[in-house]
This record gives sequence, C-alpha cells and structure tokens, in this order.
Amino acid sequence: MSKRSKLLIRADASIAIGTGHVMRCLALAQAWQDAGGEAALVAAELPDSIRGRFLDNRISVLPADSAPGSSNDAGSLIAHASGLEPDWIVIDGDRFGCDYLQSIHDSGSRVLLIDDYADRSSFAADMIVNPNFGADPERYRRHGFQGPMLAGPPYALLRREFQSPCKRQVRERGNKVLITLGGSDPEDMTSQIARVLAACSDLEVTVVAGGAYANKSHLMAQTNSRTRLIFDSHNMQELMKQADIAISVAGGTLWELLSLGCAVLSYARAAGGACLVTCLAQQGMIVDMGDISRFDAGKIVPAVRGIADSTSMRQRMASQGQALVDGLGAKRVVDLLRQLHGG
Repeated sequence: MSKRSKLLIRADASIAIGTGHVMRCLALAQAWQDAGGEAALVAAELPDSIRGRFLDNRISVLPADSAPGSSNDAGSLIAHASGLEPDWIVIDGDRFGCDYLQSIHDSGSRVLLIDDYADRSSFAADMIVNPNFGADPERYRRHGFQGPMLAGPPYALLRREFQSPCKRQVRERGNKVLITLGGSDPEDMTSQIARVLAACSDLEVTVVAGGAYANKSHLMAQTNSRTRLIFDSHNMQELMKQADIAISVAGGTLWELLSLGCAVLSYARAAGGACLVTCLAQQGMIVDMGDISRFDAGKIVPAVRGIADSTSMRQRMASQGQALVDGLGAKRVVDLLRQLHGG
C-alpha cells in the first residue's frame, strides 16, 4: 500500500452513545496503518481521553461542526474528503441515516459502512461490515445492497493488542473478577455491581471505568479497600488476561474478552445487544444476565460464584470464545479494502 493511501472515518463517542463506534474504528485505523496507510477521524463528539488515544496513534482528529447525521454534517465530511482524497470513507453510527449515506456515496467516495442492526431502508455503500453473531447478509440484499458483505465475529474489529491472543491457563478456582461495562456506562451500572461484589471477601475485584464514564466519585463511594479501581485503562488486554471472570455488556468489550478466553457474564443494553447475548449464551460461550434496564442485584453473586467454582465451565468458555474471535477481524477488513482498491 502506498504511504499516501488514506482512510477517512466518521464516528462519534459520548456518554449517551458510548465509545464503541470510535474504538472499533480505531482498530480499523490501526490495521490500515499496519498495511502502510494513513488515517483520520472526523468527529462531532469525542471525549478528551478518546481523542488522546487517536492522536497517540498518529491518527488526525478533524472537526464535524454540524449536528451529527445532518445534511450539513454530510457536507462537512465531503469537504474533508475533498482535501484529503481518501481511498475509503468509513461511516460508523446509527445517527448516519440513508440520506447521509447517499450524499457521501454520490460525492464519488468509496464508502465502508460498519453496521449492527440492518435497520436502514437503503444502504448506499460499497462494502458493509456487520461483526455480530448471526448477522444476515440477506437483510441487506433485500434493501438493494449488492456489494461485499463481511458478516459475523471473524470481522470483529479489535485493536492491535488483541491480534495475538495467547492460550488461556484456566485456574482451578476463578475468583479474580473484572467489571468493565464499556466506555461510558450511561446507566452507571458499574457502581451498582461494584457495590454488590465489594461485600464478597473471597473475590478479587477489579473495576475499570472507561474514558467517557462520568460518575467517578459515586463509584469510589460504593467500593472498599479490597476493590481495585482503574479509570480509562490503556492496558485492557493485560487486565482481561489476569481476570478469571468478567462482567460486561454486549459490544466491543465482549469481543475482546472472548478473544482472550475470559469467562463472561454479559448484560444487554439494546435489542441488538440482547440478540447477541442470547445467541452467545445458547452456544454456552457466555452467561446471559438479561437487559441492564432490569438489573437484579441478587443474581450477581450466585452467577459469579457458579462460574468461579467450575473449572470445566471456564475451560469450555475459554476454548469456545477464542475459537469464535481470533482478533484478526480488522486485518481481514483492511485486506479486502486494499484488494477492492487495487493495491
């Protein structure tokens, strides 16, 4: 790939929408860089900590000054593309609707859409990636999309540190618990779960709050000296490798945990997430904790101890998770992008 080959990404992150869109785009940008290219992010909303991650990775961050998903926003992205002349424009987020996609595509740019739900009425894109378990290409075909469709966990977009997961050594008793509920956790379930597990002296609990988490003081008040608190960790891979069990939500973090063979108790935040959690639980890869809006504190400790006491369950979950997600999804996507571009 030529050094001048460029990837232009449009995605946002905030407390309300979380950080999953931009973090998986960071993974894609890293894979593009590893192939010799350059990348830039256009964002209307971005926490400073996430902005810093992109800049630390030598990925430019450019402003989107209009309402996300608006026609003015599309015009701004087209203007950025006119100056940068990217090989591909990547769009990731539910706020970018059919008209938005059509405007970008009509401008002459190649468009990669990263999608989760296939719920738009049309898909003006040259390629689509939906990494979710059970993603059905036919749902896109029925709405007229005819381009390459990369579906399922083999295309889960994980950052560089997750590309070479090692085989997990499953301990006889798994009492090391990691609580990680995404980049923002708008419902602040982190503090509620941490409070429940802080009372369990037999568990070693680590709590990670993401870069857009807004309730640090409340979280600190819910824990005790036995609980390890970490804010905006840049070393998630190591923390996940150390944990026997993780409590998480459907999304990018779940794919990361599976790639490292960590046993997972997962909540869902939306209908799409509920489908993912249900499918994975039916395969025995995770434990389904239900919708996070119907949180039941009484279920947590028995669920954690049930997995902690079962070496065989954790061994099975480790092998199945790593067989499903190998960490190479971003590389696979970039390889096809290069192939379609002819270089």
